[in-house]
Amino acid sequence: MARTPAPPRSRSAAPAETVAGVPLTHPDRLYWPADGLTKRDLARYFEAVSPRLLPWIAGRPLSLLRAPDGIGAETFFQRHAGRGTPARLTPVTPRGEASPLLQVDGVEGLVALAQFGAPEIHPWPAKSTAITRPDRMILDLDPAEGLPFDRVVEAALALRERVAALGLAPFCKTTGGKGLHVVVPVSGASWKGLHDTAERLCKALEAEEPARFTTASAKEARAGRIFLDYQRNARGASAVAA
Repeated sequence: MARTPAPPRSRSAAPAETVAGVPLTHPDRLYWPADGLTKRDLARYFEAVSPRLLPWIAGRPLSLLRAPDGIGAETFFQRHAGRGTPARLTPVTPRGEASPLLQVDGVEGLVALAQFGAPEIHPWPAKSTAITRPDRMILDLDPAEGLPFDRVVEAALALRERVAALGLAPFCKTTGGKGLHVVVPVSGASWKGLHDTAERLCKALEAEEPARFTTASAKEARAGRIFLDYQRNARGASAVAA
């Protein structure tokens, strides 16, 4: 009697590579081709720095600089959740917003940003649950081409004096570029009050030393000067994370 042949064994798919439990597709995709750095490298970096990075961004709406094919290809900003958004990113719709924004709440969300091709993270200066009450003021110092970094440091120190005179305690952070941010924790502020205070501080410094500082955003006005940008203190604005 002929035996019925056993059905062929199905080959199980190779397990996906994961970082912090998050599957990575194409983990060897080059994000920084000149340095040989991959999606896997970015995912592992986000996992490693999560104890320091999450307190800066968690619970806040985010604007993301995306470079899904690497930084040498097309890049674009994304603020809203949509088709293709990883499940580990939290869609939030704070009061007054018509469309869901993006939020990260834990290390899995950070690693999902690497999978999403988002190497730059720009949080809002307010939490999603208290969107009408910003809790940090950011004064952005952007030097013109050719200005030495010492000049930026001097400007940050000058702004610190003016902020401290208001009874506030600023600190400084780098921007990832050639400038600095003077960051000021605040409480009980409104968006208008925050923006008006930031504008007043920057314009006072500009008036005192117009040859060194400008609050005009036009490139031609910045030649030889440091641009004092106070516009990151309006609702919907963001600044690069620490």
